[in-house]
Amino acid sequence: MPDSKDSASSAKSPTHPRILNSKRRSWPIVLFLSVMLPVVAAMVVYNLDSFDVAPMPLHELSPPPQPALLRNERMLQGAELLGVGKVQGPEDIAYDSRSGIIYTGSGDGWIKRVWLNESASDTVVENWVRTGGRPLGLALGLNNEVIVADAYKGLLNISRGGAIELLADEAEDLKFKLTDDVDVAKDGMIYFTDASHKYGLHEFIWDILEGRPYGRLMSFDPVSKRTKVLLSDLYFANGIALSPDQHYLLFCETPMYVFFLSVIILTKISSVNALFGC
Repeated sequence: MPDSKDSASSAKSPTHPRILNSKRRSWPIVLFLSVMLPVVAAMVVYNLDSFDVAPMPLHELSPPPQPALLRNERMLQGAELLGVGKVQGPEDIAYDSRSGIIYTGSGDGWIKRVWLNESASDTVVENWVRTGGRPLGLALGLNNEVIVADAYKGLLNISRGGAIELLADEAEDLKFKLTDDVDVAKDGMIYFTDASHKYGLHEFIWDILEGRPYGRLMSFDPVSKRTKVLLSDLYFANGIALSPDQHYLLFCETPMYVFFLSVIILTKISSVNALFGC
């Protein structure tokens, strides 16, 4: 019969170092899973009630982009970064050639004014107007006001004195969820995109995953104050730009990797042509 003292001492012997090391290595994984699994489950439960996945129209996806016919390899030589550490995620700029001021939106909700000086290190960045949302696209209006596509607030007009006016936040009884980009025509007509009328900025990945066209291209008439839907059923309608002659505009459907050229006749879209290679 083995000695009871030996059995007791073996029961109290320290755990093998390899076992201890294994436990130490595994606890961060256990902690991560215990935190993330409830979060993922909550996200799924929250979204599944309205999450309706659809197959993307793969036949419409663009082929690989064609090489540019004109390309200047030296274009960025000597370029300098401006406002490093003072602007968070600037998505667009509006340049006022009369005052030499650059306007840009920041992730902290501020529209910044940037004054250019002799060197980038001497550039002055000022907090000008805080929209209370997330300013994305910007464009100068006819009276030197700044027109802003704010992801959360909608289409905004900011006067030279910094007063904020809401121009539009819905169209055809659908609220904007992700007002994205904007451009202003020479006649004052404002063209802008709402990337999705279902998902907001922090939910944009659900818009991509669902694969349904919730984006719209719209116009706003500053005289009549009317918002008109020009094109609907767009896949995450993103950037927009008017041509110099004002005869057409370009806009992008991000998940489709394609630019579209839309011909404008009396503020109506007469034709839409895909320009592959977004």
